[in-house]
Amino acid sequence: MFLAITLLEPLFTESETSVWDDFYKQDQNSVDVLILGNSHANAGLDQEAMSAKLHSNIVSLATRGQNIYQTYYCALEAYKYQTPEILIIENFLFYERLTMEAFIDQDPTINDYMKRYLSFEGKKIGQVKIEESQAFFKGSLIENMFPVIKKHERWTDVDKIKERLYSNKKQARQKGTTVLSLNSAKKYKTKDKFDLNKYVIHPEERNALQQIVDLAIEKGTKKIILLTIPFYKDYRDKIDYKSLDIPLKKFSDNNSNVTYIDLNNVYPNLDRTYFSNDPVGFNQHLNYKGAIVVSNYLVDVIEKTSAFESKTQNSPEYYLYNNIKKDSTINNSRIIGNLERINGTKELKYVIPQGKSPVVASGWMAIKDVKSKPYEMFIGLVKNKNFIYISSFSEYKSKDRKDVTKYFKKEDGFYDISGFQIKINSNLLEKGTYNLCMILKNEEEILVKKTNKFVEIN
Repeated sequence: MFLAITLLEPLFTESETSVWDDFYKQDQNSVDVLILGNSHANAGLDQEAMSAKLHSNIVSLATRGQNIYQTYYCALEAYKYQTPEILIIENFLFYERLTMEAFIDQDPTINDYMKRYLSFEGKKIGQVKIEESQAFFKGSLIENMFPVIKKHERWTDVDKIKERLYSNKKQARQKGTTVLSLNSAKKYKTKDKFDLNKYVIHPEERNALQQIVDLAIEKGTKKIILLTIPFYKDYRDKIDYKSLDIPLKKFSDNNSNVTYIDLNNVYPNLDRTYFSNDPVGFNQHLNYKGAIVVSNYLVDVIEKTSAFESKTQNSPEYYLYNNIKKDSTINNSRIIGNLERINGTKELKYVIPQGKSPVVASGWMAIKDVKSKPYEMFIGLVKNKNFIYISSFSEYKSKDRKDVTKYFKKEDGFYDISGFQIKINSNLLEKGTYNLCMILKNEEEILVKKTNKFVEIN
């Protein structure tokens, strides 16, 4: 029965619980930086860029809707296996403004209640998970420990089961590639009141934060960063922002190992192009452009006080941020291909007024003398060491290229699926000149090929 429950579990759990799968795969005490938080940490921190520049192993346990009470149990479980040198706690954890009693007594049918399972279900069965179940969830311990029992009514929802299975298996990178619309930006200017105007950090929430800090210091973490991801300025200017800022500053001042970083002070005027096109309200998320900017700033802050044992990584960011030339595979074959056109032209440098049209790169790439497979293909746009944009799966479209197979006189189908078209909203790129690279990821490694073609955003 236990084996059956375990095998069926993916049918009933959301893909986001896989943050724990990634965490448990890490070697004991191999994590240098641990991130705790909710969707603002996921959207606002470019984990791959930070890892690449710091040459470190960074792992995030952030999940949608997570609050500080749940974060405490995430920390309890995490410190059983890892002692990170740096712990980053993202401060939107306090958005719910709930006492512990109010949190526990939430209506179990509402979405916020269901989100709490995202930080719970992926944990291994053990003392921490049992304690969290007893603290937060109504019903019996057995049903709360096993999603197959708790959510058995999902069995008939075939479409959702397929969606969850597909999401769990899908490895292609996804970033926030939308931009806050002009219409939504206008609403922020004209709207008088928002659902969340004042942030109240309850004593119980402060105690939970203190418990996390005490645990981290006891276990050997050297630096704890309380991090506030930027809010959209036209929202921030209309709320009682000090109600969040002042208590966090005070908490930091009272804890010598804690550094408070409010990125609203560093980037007070980020325009709409740095934010995703979320519904107008208190919950603004940075898009990929915003994440690139604030993550590079955070790296600069960390580098001043911390250094890590260099770790080789298998990500596009690792090669581009460190300017590593890698155009051959481990079997001595090499990447071949051609970025043929930028926005339909063969110009070596193409100029685009920001926001007027997208960047559309088309061409083909393959591994020489290796039959093409559905590899992950990216375009990297390198402005400088602090801004590198790498395309996402949602921006990619496969193109049939039988002509490439024919040109190289290969058997039918050999290079047929080597074609690509990648379309990037130019609002997601800061102004400047970008050097374009083609990137191919196979089962074993990353291959990078410089194209000597450029895009200028002005």
